[in-house]
Amino acid sequence: MAFFKILRKTVVPEEDLKREKECLARIKETVSRKTGVEKFIDYDETTVAFSGSSDNMELILEISTMKGADGENFLYATVDDDVSWQEDNFDNLAELEADVAKYLSDRVGRTVKTVTEIDRNGFSVKSYYLDENGEWICFDDQTSDNKLVCFVAKRLTAPGETIKTYKLEAAE
Repeated sequence: MAFFKILRKTVVPEEDLKREKECLARIKETVSRKTGVEKFIDYDETTVAFSGSSDNMELILEISTMKGADGENFLYATVDDDVSWQEDNFDNLAELEADVAKYLSDRVGRTVKTVTEIDRNGFSVKSYYLDENGEWICFDDQTSDNKLVCFVAKRLTAPGETIKTYKLEAAE
């Protein structure tokens, strides 16, 4: 589970927990509708895995509440401690939920290839899914020529290619 979850207060105000659970339920419903997958691995009230097994969960979505610099609470979503969304970066909660659901729906039940390229002029991460005809279809292209982004990416990310199949494994 996420490092954040270890640091999180064990007592969450009831209204925050309710918002977290409702947000998670709406995201699960959207992913299910888009992918046709109806069952996921519920870890706890605010954490669910969309791939893997109960012993080896993958595509783990965690919803939590954070306090902003202005003192207001906002929802925070993270997948595999790798990709995150903050409610206060969106116009409303529905936009955050749609973005998270799209990210997950693009991967659930698919074989995904992620290609990371870094050079002195730019940084890019492209994701492809394998279609029924064996063709790689690009569904996400994150590219930047910002010098600061490239500088940080060179130090934190290795260029390369990964291929991963995201599916639920049958329970034994």
